Amino acid sequence: MYLLTNCYICSMKQVGQYIQSLIINGGYSQSEVAREIGVSRQSLSYVIAGRRELSIPLALKLESFFNLREGELLKKQAADSIRKYKQKIKNELIERLSAVNAFWSYADVSKEDIPDDELIEKVFIHLDLADIAKLFELYQRDYIRKIWKDKMVIQGDYLFDLNVMIALYYFNIKQPEKYLKRVEREHLKKLLTHA
Repeated sequence: MYLLTNCYICSMKQVGQYIQSLIINGGYSQSEVAREIGVSRQSLSYVIAGRRELSIPLALKLESFFNLREGELLKKQAADSIRKYKQKIKNELIERLSAVNAFWSYADVSKEDIPDDELIEKVFIHLDLADIAKLFELYQRDYIRKIWKDKMVIQGDYLFDLNVMIALYYFNIKQPEKYLKRVEREHLKKLLTHA
C-alpha cells in the first residue's frame, strides 16, 4: 500500500508541474488563476505542489480556463498513476527473477535491459501463480498468449507439462495436449520450408 500511495503522490506532483507550466506559459501567477476560477490560492498551490489530489471540479475549472479538452488533467493524473504502478510491478518481477537466478546468462542485469517477451517467458517458467497473474496487469492477454506460443510452446517436451497448465489455466484452451502438438508441428514445418 505504501508504494502505491507513493506512486499516486508522484503522479499528483507531475500533474501539478503540468498545471504550473500552463500558468507560467500563460503569463499568469497562481493567485491570478485561483481568483479567475474561484478557488483559494492555497488550494491551487496544494495541487501544484502535489500535496492534494486534483478534484473533478477544480480540474474542470482549470481545463476551461486554459482551453484544454474536458478530462485532460484527470486523464493525465490517471495515466501517470497507471504507468508508475506498472513499472513498480515490472521491477518487482525482475527482482524476484534475479533472486531465483533466472538471468544467469546475462552478464549484468538492469531493469531496462529486460525485453517484455523475455520477462513474460521467464515469469512463466520461474515464478509462481501470483507472479504470473501480475503479467496480466502489465500486458494485454493476446500479447502474453503470442509470446507464450512463439517462445514456449515451440519447445515441445521440455516445457510440455507447464504449457498444458498455462493453456488450461490462463488461455482456456480445450484439449491443450492436441493444441500444443499442433503448434509444435506447424513451427517445425515452417523451419523446414525456410531451410
